[in-house]
Amino acid sequence: MIMAIKIGCMITMFLVIIISGNIPIRHKAFKENQQLLSLTAGFSGGLFLSVGMIHLLPESILFIQKYLQLRGIEPDKQFPWACLIVVLSFTIILYIERIQFDHKHKHQQLNEEQSSTEIPSPNKQKVLKEQQSPLTPFILQIAIGKYKFILGIHAVFEGLAIGIVQEVPECIGISLAVVCHKWAEGITLGLAFRQANIDIKIATIMITIQAVMNPIGILFGWLLSNQGLLMTGIFQSISAGTFIYIATMEVINEEFGSQRYKFQKLFMFMLATLFVSLIWILEQSI
Repeated sequence: MIMAIKIGCMITMFLVIIISGNIPIRHKAFKENQQLLSLTAGFSGGLFLSVGMIHLLPESILFIQKYLQLRGIEPDKQFPWACLIVVLSFTIILYIERIQFDHKHKHQQLNEEQSSTEIPSPNKQKVLKEQQSPLTPFILQIAIGKYKFILGIHAVFEGLAIGIVQEVPECIGISLAVVCHKWAEGITLGLAFRQANIDIKIATIMITIQAVMNPIGILFGWLLSNQGLLMTGIFQSISAGTFIYIATMEVINEEFGSQRYKFQKLFMFMLATLFVSLIWILEQSI
């Protein structure tokens, strides 16, 4: 059963990125449904935070505690290694995204450029084109390259979280959290390629490369899932830190920074938390 779920996740996530990433670059009339994207983001934010805090973190603590007990170290004398690994993985991603590559700024820049395409006046569009530097498309392509690199890191760690778990209910919960996030990610990537005027064939190849990152992460986690208590605890801690980062620094920070649909997004966030809690209860009853 667990094998079928993981294989199904690998195929599903690959197809979701391929389809959602190609829609913006192949359909010129494509427009985002902002409300649907926002509500889905609110739901995925609740899923990521709840899965990280309710499933991954407690289990990583338990795995490492069991390993240390086998080494003769009593629980009351154990350093909280799992929590430290969570903080370190959170910090590493924070450095990569907000310091090294300034992911938030680039994401906002892409949103601003997307909104600028909605200016109805032809005269304003002409002025904007005249003011645009000849280097702007090149700079935007560099920004997209960095953004794609960051998405690749996310995808591998998200896949790792799915591959490392060995319980069916937990695997379903984590998979749902990632899938809910994937389609919006694919659309964002496709829009970025379209705005940078990247050739459709090159954009398709880059989207395909991005699509295989999640299956690679799942396969890597799958191979590590039977490597003992310590390895499982370490990689689940890394996954927990990744999920908590995505929930707090990306989804919640960006979505709830906007006043649009704020109560609806909060409802979806709470609904996701309830869903993950029910999965935990179901897991304990099996």
